[in-house]
Amino acid sequence: MKDYYSLLGIEPGATKAEIKINYRQLATKFHPDKNSDPDAASKFIIITEAYDILSNRKSKTQYDLMRWEMLKRTKESKDSDSIVLYPRESARTRRNKAQQKRSEKFHQAKTQTKRIWCLILESLQVIARYIPHLIGIILMVVIINSAVSQLSDIFDSGIGRGIGISIFIVALAYGIFRLVQLIYEEFRKDIEAFSIFYKIPQRTAAFQTFTIVVGILLVLAIVWKVN
Repeated sequence: MKDYYSLLGIEPGATKAEIKINYRQLATKFHPDKNSDPDAASKFIIITEAYDILSNRKSKTQYDLMRWEMLKRTKESKDSDSIVLYPRESARTRRNKAQQKRSEKFHQAKTQTKRIWCLILESLQVIARYIPHLIGIILMVVIINSAVSQLSDIFDSGIGRGIGISIFIVALAYGIFRLVQLIYEEFRKDIEAFSIFYKIPQRTAAFQTFTIVVGILLVLAIVWKVN
């Protein structure tokens, strides 16, 4: 069983802030701009896996329980090697492993054209993850806009109903805020991993991905205008 606490250099009683600080320091340490070690990408996957487990209260509780059970059984058993417990891989870990595998084609590419194409495909891969989130935000904005435009009429028909719709609007607005916050955090991690596995500057990975996003939005805007 992996000792996530040791991987991040923290004690089991570490706070969420301490876990995040240590993770950020290790992620920076294994960045290709500062670490030429060929195993840096693999180490990044492991520390990210540790962070994903320990930064989430539910998964951390499950991990701590498994860790406690393992330590207990180890003391009771003479053959501790027979006990092997592995926490379930997080979605982020699986995503990082898949990204690392795709990056191998980039590093093996013999022409600059193929390398650029690999970067474009990876950017599209990153963007595709957030399409459902963006659709959700758009739908909530449309609903809020519709509700706000009819709010005065709703209040005229009844104060109670108007207050209920107002609370609903606030709840949707908060949902949008939380969704945007989630997208930002996850996108930052994706760009960080993109940079590490493809061994390119983080700004380059972010700029390229944003450029493709803007390009897609422009194409959609043109198609919408034509239709």
